[in-house]
Amino acid sequence: MALKPVAVQGDASASTGNGLVGAAKKGKWTAGEVNETSYSQLTAGGVEVIYEAECTFTFLGDSDPPNGVVSDVNDSSTVTLSASDTVAQGGLNHVLRDGDEEEDAYGNKVSVSASAALQSG
Repeated sequence: MALKPVAVQGDASASTGNGLVGAAKKGKWTAGEVNETSYSQLTAGGVEVIYEAECTFTFLGDSDPPNGVVSDVNDSSTVTLSASDTVAQGGLNHVLRDGDEEEDAYGNKVSVSASAALQSG
């Protein structure tokens, strides 16, 4: 198994999808803040290693129903990226690694791009 760099605080990011919600004929997703959860006892380069990243995306759009009355369509989706079973120092066995990602049905995604010297298998 190839070793990958582990993710530290600041390595997770969010990207918005293009999927439409319900009766919406057009609209746009917006990403909120990415919240990372870390291990205080495990660091790489002095920065805490993360094991979870979460972002809430909001959708604002409108419908175009047959009766011609346009209505707002609003929704939200929370994407949580949780570490799979990995092995790291200190007996910790769940860390996010470079390339990990999670996506919802609308294409909203939380992903990790990591380059820490600490690696995990």
